[in-house]
Amino acid sequence: MFGVVQRRFKTHREWDEVWHTPVDVPAFVRDLGEPGSLEVQSMFHGAVHFLAGYLQRFDFRLFRNGGLPLIERRTGAVIEEVLVRLGPNSVRGAYLPISMNIHVCHEGLRPIRERYWPTAGRPPVSLVSGNIGLVQNPPTHDIWNVATEDALAEITTSFRNDLLPYLELLASPNQLRRAVFDGEAPMFDHATAVEWLLMEFGRSDAREYIRQLMDAEDIAIRDFWHKHDKLANQTQIGYMPGDLTHNLAVIAFSHDICKRWLY
Repeated sequence: MFGVVQRRFKTHREWDEVWHTPVDVPAFVRDLGEPGSLEVQSMFHGAVHFLAGYLQRFDFRLFRNGGLPLIERRTGAVIEEVLVRLGPNSVRGAYLPISMNIHVCHEGLRPIRERYWPTAGRPPVSLVSGNIGLVQNPPTHDIWNVATEDALAEITTSFRNDLLPYLELLASPNQLRRAVFDGEAPMFDHATAVEWLLMEFGRSDAREYIRQLMDAEDIAIRDFWHKHDKLANQTQIGYMPGDLTHNLAVIAFSHDICKRWLY
């Protein structure tokens, strides 16, 4: 499989297994590399600079984040980052796997989360985060082999067709609102959707979104009222990563989303 340009996986678990598994490469290639091929790190940095060069026309800049290449764009309160990682089982000239993660932060989320974030200090402002393949339809966790001839061209095509339109969607509140209510906003879970609606449109839209989940009998809303009303008797209210129903209740309670909701 070392000659395949792109590999797509439905789950992170499948992606992780392949990411950490050595590929079957002929011994002479593994020992010597392809004739004239560059060292792994040199080829990796060359690929990163090529991708950063493509994104530069869209106002991205290349930085280093703890040694890892970071392609970043800042616009007002929004920070968009593409983090590029090199796989642990590269083979010079034959297999150079990279994975790219997209991180988008919005400073406007900080005052929303300050009311319930459990730890001391400033709450995070991450809006979406994950493998760049998750912005595709269907969403996947991707590994690219940039040792193959067509990889970089195909990645830039993916940037143009998937990544950049996704970032444009995130920067268009009215379009993103429609996508959120239609369940077509990649990498948005229900809690993030409510937080974002609070930030951009206020309690009314956040309330409408929760009501829509209830009308659809979404599993994420199961026991919502029990958890919501129970918070009134607690002295400390905290966000619990991984407990979606609890977090929806915490967000709603902290911002009085359901205060005037007759139920």
